[in-house]
Amino acid sequence: AYKAEEAGRRVVGVDPKHTSQDCPVCGHREKRPLWVRVYTCPQCSTLLHRDVAAAQNILARAWTGPSGVAIPCPRSPGL
Repeated sequence: AYKAEEAGRRVVGVDPKHTSQDCPVCGHREKRPLWVRVYTCPQCSTLLHRDVAAAQNILARAWTGPSGVAIPCPRSPGL
């Protein structure tokens, strides 16, 4: 995080709890042991590697605040 801050980038902390258990499409929580590496949602049939599902959930949490309201994100000069 300090490297991003040194480069002038914004760092957003998120609660990682349940990120690999929640479906990034419909939000359904499906508890599985860690050795099960593929997340299959019984509600919407989404099929993802559980690390990919967790990354998508972390990104979604970073884009919304604790109250569920979108956090404004200024564009980087390089984009």
